[in-house]
Amino acid sequence: MAIISFWSGDKRQSGQTLSMAAIATQMCVEHNMRTLMIDATFDDDTLERCFWNVSKNNSFARKINNGKIDIASGAEGLVSAVASNKTSPEIISNYTKIVFKNRLDILPGLKTKIIQEHEKSLMLYKDLVNAANKYYDLVFIDLSKTLKRETTKALLEASSVIMYTMPPNLKQIDNYIRYKNGSPYMKKGNVIPLLAISDSDSKYNAKNAERYIGEKGTLATVPYNTLFMESASEAGVANLFLQLRLSKSAADKNTQFLTEVSECGKRIIYKLQELQYRV
Repeated sequence: MAIISFWSGDKRQSGQTLSMAAIATQMCVEHNMRTLMIDATFDDDTLERCFWNVSKNNSFARKINNGKIDIASGAEGLVSAVASNKTSPEIISNYTKIVFKNRLDILPGLKTKIIQEHEKSLMLYKDLVNAANKYYDLVFIDLSKTLKRETTKALLEASSVIMYTMPPNLKQIDNYIRYKNGSPYMKKGNVIPLLAISDSDSKYNAKNAERYIGEKGTLATVPYNTLFMESASEAGVANLFLQLRLSKSAADKNTQFLTEVSECGKRIIYKLQELQYRV
């Protein structure tokens, strides 16, 4: 099967997490693929909030032992199982949260606030992801930005496709060019540049950005959409994509948003087929 990582070499906001949420949800709905989204970022519940109302008092996030978390459930429980060699592809689903039954699961991020603890636990994610890859058709990973963390490098190395995410910002587009020309993780032919929160009226719209980076026909886009942004802040992403499927108006801006997100999914499938992954 296939592992798709969303990553940016720039530490600033890039629309990475929301782009992954949109693309993975749409691919699951449109192509009927069993899909897992993994949050591998530090101290960021953006992905989880796209689908659930996250309470600060939730027992799932209960902290013990100076920042360590109860390992009975969630990512902590799964990491414990991996460390004990007790994991299997089927067991992974026992630790995830369900969006669409038998279709879309999410593994929320580790809850520790201690970066060293996060890095230590994340070291086991490569084994976790490889196991999940035997059970799910598609495994999406939201990675920590830049290459400062060894875990990010390891997961990039394990990725079937890397979605390099950037907003319509000249410096961050230049950073993509720099990484494309200098990073070993960008030289395998498995990278799709993604322009997130894009705006057709921007100077750095998809057409101009594609011309600037010199890669005609390769740039994927997730346009800025007010309804999607609101849904992402109100745990409404799953319902939104189900509702948008029913829209029939090609002129509707929400339908156009869905069309571009759908095209991102198709680009991923084409890239996987090009690389000879079974999808």
